[in-house]
Amino acid sequence: MTDNLFAIIPAGGVGSRALTAGRQMPKQYCMINGVTMLQLAVEALRADARVSAVHIGVAAQDSWIDTLNLGSRVHVHRTAGPTRAHTVSATLQAVLGSEQREQGIRGDGWALVHDAARPGLQSASLTALVDACLEQRRGGLLALPVPDTVKRAVVDEQQQICVAQTIPRDGLWLAQTPQLFPAHDLLDALRTAIEKGLDITDEASAMEAAGFSPLLVRGSAENMKVTWPADFAMMERWLA
Repeated sequence: MTDNLFAIIPAGGVGSRALTAGRQMPKQYCMINGVTMLQLAVEALRADARVSAVHIGVAAQDSWIDTLNLGSRVHVHRTAGPTRAHTVSATLQAVLGSEQREQGIRGDGWALVHDAARPGLQSASLTALVDACLEQRRGGLLALPVPDTVKRAVVDEQQQICVAQTIPRDGLWLAQTPQLFPAHDLLDALRTAIEKGLDITDEASAMEAAGFSPLLVRGSAENMKVTWPADFAMMERWLA
């Protein structure tokens, strides 16, 4: 039986760290080589034919989304909340509720959550993640081993940022997206985390709090999250 696999892109943020004088708009709508990052993220997810649809969670007042041609099998939901966890949870609930009404959703449905600000997702990485998770019947995420020495910082008496300690990098990985989990398990984990007031920065952390141990599948440097103004030029070179 073919697994029901759909993607979710939470796109309710404003991306304040990436704003410059020339980019006064939500980060996901900024251009990379003439195409918005959101459109690039959608296209990257569609590279795997197993992704049946892409669902985007945006703010109720978002008018930028209406100007984009996102192609077929893309659905927009006005479900953005105060945090990423709220947005993913609400969008996931909307998707599951809609599928239950229209065609019924199987208990083995999978949700693939991806950042709009990661337009450099490579098709080989996406394929590797989906293959690993479906083969193991276990959730997982793309990630990269930490290559550099890691320092924990502290602000001293002179208000200078300085080293508090060096953290061994053995076993440390940098989490990326997509992150793929059984849909109902992810929804339950997110709801519980929100109710408990947990600090959830990605879907894997919600699943970890629920007792799961997600797979780590090696990603690529091109799948970086565009965060700072200088990141745009780097991504433009990579995707040229």
